[in-house]
Amino acid sequence: MYAGNLIYPLERAGDVLAAFARWAPTTPTTLTAAVTLRGFPPLPAVPEPLRGNRFAIIRGAYAGSSATGARLLDEVRAALGPALMDTFGPMRPAHLGAVSMDPVDPLAAEGHSDLLRNISPELIDALVALEGPASPLVMLEMRQLGGALHGPPGALSPLAHTPAAYSLNAIGLTPTLDQRRIVREHLARVAVAVSPEATGDAYLNFLDAGPATQARVESAYSPTDRARLARIKCRYDPHNVFRFNRNIIYSKGHSS
Repeated sequence: MYAGNLIYPLERAGDVLAAFARWAPTTPTTLTAAVTLRGFPPLPAVPEPLRGNRFAIIRGAYAGSSATGARLLDEVRAALGPALMDTFGPMRPAHLGAVSMDPVDPLAAEGHSDLLRNISPELIDALVALEGPASPLVMLEMRQLGGALHGPPGALSPLAHTPAAYSLNAIGLTPTLDQRRIVREHLARVAVAVSPEATGDAYLNFLDAGPATQARVESAYSPTDRARLARIKCRYDPHNVFRFNRNIIYSKGHSS
């Protein structure tokens, strides 16, 4: 793999988001990329250049030669200029977790997710206005969708039910009740800001972001797939023994 991060100061967020929006649709299906507005806590475990600051980051992983991967990323490097940190390089698949730089220990957090059709100039302006230095979110990320993940309409694929080109995942840490209130209020503003580009569909991996209501679970499937899975559920688990999950269909409080 060829993977890593291009890390820029938060004040470049508008430029970074716009560059990603131009570049991501041109990349091959062998590359998965994301643009992230990310804050790092002031902790000793965080590398000193990142500690206590917020950044605009383009990250990705290319399944192929490092030479080809480097050429793909050079397009972004040329558009944005030198990054504060450029960690892209050869990487074994087992080490890909380092790209996201996520904490390994459990943390209290709440999030919001959406599937987006496009990263428009209006959306970029709205996110830059929201995600300044005072944002309570630790991360707001838009990840390019495609390749084997997407599939044509009607395919047995996690995202064949939606025209979305990007997933959005916004997360804030909630160690106290007061911080939870602040994060929830901010996530509500994020939801409003992205709503013009949101498809209303859901991605199974992000059903934990927000309450898994019946409507939200149903929005993760095409009507055909949902009906097929409901028939299987009714045949093999009519008493809803396997219920501590995201049930396909609800009736009087349980799957039917």
